[in-house]
Amino acid sequence: MRLLLAILQLSLVSFVYAQDVGLERWMMEIDDSVAVSSLSIPGAHDAATGEGLHSLPGFGVTQSLDIKGLWESGVRAFDLRPAVKDTLLYIYHGRLRTTVSFSEALGIICAQLERYPSEFAIVLLREESDSENESERSLWPHLVGKAIQEIGNKAAVFSPDMKVADARGKVLFLTRNAYNGMERGALLAGWNHSKDGNANAQIISSRNGEVARLQVQDYYAPTNARKRLEKLEAVKHYFLLASKAPEGVWTINFLSGYSTTWLGCTTLATTSGYKRNAAWLHPLVLEGMENGKHPMGIVFMDYAGVDKVDGGLWHWKPFNVYGRELVRTVIESNSVPAE
Repeated sequence: MRLLLAILQLSLVSFVYAQDVGLERWMMEIDDSVAVSSLSIPGAHDAATGEGLHSLPGFGVTQSLDIKGLWESGVRAFDLRPAVKDTLLYIYHGRLRTTVSFSEALGIICAQLERYPSEFAIVLLREESDSENESERSLWPHLVGKAIQEIGNKAAVFSPDMKVADARGKVLFLTRNAYNGMERGALLAGWNHSKDGNANAQIISSRNGEVARLQVQDYYAPTNARKRLEKLEAVKHYFLLASKAPEGVWTINFLSGYSTTWLGCTTLATTSGYKRNAAWLHPLVLEGMENGKHPMGIVFMDYAGVDKVDGGLWHWKPFNVYGRELVRTVIESNSVPAE
């Protein structure tokens, strides 16, 4: 009976999400002349995990909504981590395979761009190589490049000072691993996972080698009280950096992380660990957000677009993760469009 109730609770929580009027096309209100680097863009960490995983329950899920649901909730940045299985390219989280291929995920995003041409999307790429053998790793650059080539002109050309007009209707690919035929996206250099992040990382244009400064924070394993406080301070610090950054300086700030592990193993992060981190961190982040219009950068979070998630089999009460409120707050921090 308890298992049945937990499943019903999950279904109800997943159904009630932030499909607020206008959030599926919120970029329509942004003036064409605004620099993309100066926007506040909500993002979903390991965005495809909401599509489902081929794994035992209780591990690796960071989203309740699928990719289309994330879009409708206002998310415009998608953390997608392809890996090769045999000769096919799937989205993974660590060693856990989601139920969608890389091409399918891009197809969902491109379908939304067709429907809402005022919008654009950012796809953050990383090879999830833990699950691959040597032969599969050798195929990754070719298969990723082929999948991106198939969407044609929907792949945006990166430049440090690119404007909203340059991006509308397109996907901007920012990748941590080079792939074949990189003519439009950009390569990220200097990424780390320390509590200090890196305020002097780089985004390098694939077309002409132009370099933009990147401020990036991705401290992903706040697994004790001290580390949780470090994570909170890191998130707040990079919000401050984003608010003061000149045009052309980009910021990527990860709220995501997990507070518990499986038998102390950080490579097997539990779903409840992501929920606990979100339930602890998100309210504090919301409390610390100042009123007003200022850039926040690209903000990746867990459980984007939903305010509550089920507690699972081992935690009876739902977790209040405030993902819907966070997405709205990030969107609303963008400047008023020019008259």
